[in-house]
This record gives sequence, structure tokens and C-alpha cells, in this order.
Amino acid sequence: MTDWAALRAHFPALEDRVYLNTAGGGPMGREATQAARAYYDELYREGDTRWNACLERVEETRAQLACILNTSPRDLAFLGNASQGLNLVADMLDGNVVAFADDFPSVTMPWLQRGRSVRFMDSTEAIADAMEDALTTETDILAVSFVQYKTGHRLDLKRTSDLCRSRNIRLVVDATQGFGVFPIDLERTPVDALVFSGYKWANAGYGIAPLYVARAHLEGHGLPAAGWRSAQEPYDLEATKLDLTTDARGLELGHPPFAGVFALGGALGLIESIGLEAIESRVQDLVDALHRGLDARGITVDSPRERDRRSGITMVRVSDPNATADALAEKKILVSARGNGLRVSLHYYNNENDIERFLDAL
Repeated sequence: MTDWAALRAHFPALEDRVYLNTAGGGPMGREATQAARAYYDELYREGDTRWNACLERVEETRAQLACILNTSPRDLAFLGNASQGLNLVADMLDGNVVAFADDFPSVTMPWLQRGRSVRFMDSTEAIADAMEDALTTETDILAVSFVQYKTGHRLDLKRTSDLCRSRNIRLVVDATQGFGVFPIDLERTPVDALVFSGYKWANAGYGIAPLYVARAHLEGHGLPAAGWRSAQEPYDLEATKLDLTTDARGLELGHPPFAGVFALGGALGLIESIGLEAIESRVQDLVDALHRGLDARGITVDSPRERDRRSGITMVRVSDPNATADALAEKKILVSARGNGLRVSLHYYNNENDIERFLDAL
């Protein structure tokens, strides 16, 4: 049986506050912090003498993530943030786009900035039905978040993937609000591109955002940008010819974001030691407890209730979200004001006492 209290101790930021804001930015855990600190300590003590060892560690983390996502390491790039990855994808894929009007701006802005036709859907309770209606014969690309940051609605990735494949539509997914809680299997659930930020539910801190791109696009479209590490043989340092790799690591262009990659590796190790199935079950149980407490107090929940449609995010309706969030922060209870309510996000390191303290203060 998983010792959740012991795992909570891996996150010192939880000691003197009720941290219900992972959807905004999660605390770094012990393993991620130690991995990043070790890299900086090496630079401090030894200078840049461990370049080759660092590159090997990057490839170990790439293989580690590939195993979790059930894909090839060749199809993964390590970038600085998810917006960068979505812009690269927009440069690789052309055509008419369908997206949700209130999705996170990084999902939609790259297409708009390039002058693409973007048809916006409304996010309703029947998201799956809305997509089926919106994806017409004129649609080339569906760009969508795995979990909606404003509502906590979780997309059925398998159903969405099957729908897009049946209609020859390319699927681009921002998995930032879902990776680290819900398993993603890219072999079973094919997508054309997927990116996530490491600083939220993966608890890897800022500065790392893995990008997956399907091999067909890497081989068929080539790289939309190039740097010295985009070459087939980067260490030939050939400046007079363009011989680009078809591996996703070419999208990194230059040096990998070493510290971010190593922090991600530490975070992934912790996730693997727990198991994503256990993490998902734990988060679902905590969300159940939160919903029961809100119902008992007559407070409205503006998020999905069904386990197969919800995430770690619950929207709680209040009359003045900003003032309420500020008042809670004064009590060291951290949530986000979003729209007409508070966004409360529960990860596996939260517990029932966090929920009770939040409910009592609210």
C-alpha cells in the first residue's frame, strides 16, 4: 500500500501551507530538486568538464519519458516551455484548425499568429459531442488541451484520437494539466503532436517542456527551424551544408536545457516509483472528498462530476473570486481565481486535512 504521508514529505513547500494550486504551478519534489542542484554543483566545482556525461543523462531521461508515454525516444524533444513546442508544431502542420474558444491561449495563438483559419467551439458539458459536430470535412487540425484549465474537464483521448483518425484530422494536444496524474499511451492513443509543461503536475519546475511529434511528420515535413544540433551529425560542425536529422531532438536546435531535463528525470523517477494508476486513483479519491464537502456546505461545483470526465481541477463558484483567493492566501491556503470561481487543484501529495482546512476557511 502506498504511504501517501511519507510521499508528502518529499515536498517541503507543503509543510506550512495548504497547497491547492498545482494547476497554476506545482512545488518541486526532493528528487527533481536534487537532480537539478547536482548539475549546478558540477558546473560550480568542475566547470564544463562533464559535457559528454550530461548528454548521456539527457538521453537516459528521453528514454525514461518515452517508456512512460509508450513511444520512441527519437520522437521526443526537450524544450524550454510548451508555447515554444506548440509554435514549432504550427510551423510543421498546415490547414484549417478547430479549437475551444476558452482553451489556454498557447493552444490557439500560434495558429492565429500564422493567419490560419481557426474555428472556435464553445466548451460545454458535452465537449465530445461538440467536437463531433465541429470536425467537418474542412477541418485539418484539432488543437486542444487534454485537461481544460478553466473547468477541469478531461478529454477522452482515445475517443478523440479515434475520431480524428476516422476523419483524417491531425490531433495536437497540450497535456500540461494532465501529465503526471493520468496515464498517456501514445501507441494505443495516437496523436500527431503532444506537449506538456513540467512545472505543474509533473512537479519538475520551470524550464522544461517535452514535445512529442509523430514520426510521419518528422520525416515528411522536416524541421521547421535549425541549429547546430539539428544536423544528422552535429559534432561534425559543418557550416556549409544542411543535412538535418529526422529525430525530434533536432527541434532542440542547440544545447538541451540540461537542468530542466535532469529535474524532469528526477520527477519522473518519483512518478514511476508510485505508479500513474495509483496517482490517478489517489487524486480521484481526494476530489470525491472535496466534492462531498462542498455539497454538504451548499457550495456549487462548476466542474465535471464523473470520474472519466474530471481531473484534479475543481472549479468552485464564489461571488468574488479574486477577493476570496486573496483572503485564503492570507491564511496560507493557495488556490487560483479563475472566471466565476476558485480553481482548486488536488494532487496526490494533498490530504484530507488540506481539504478540511480549505472548506472551513472558505
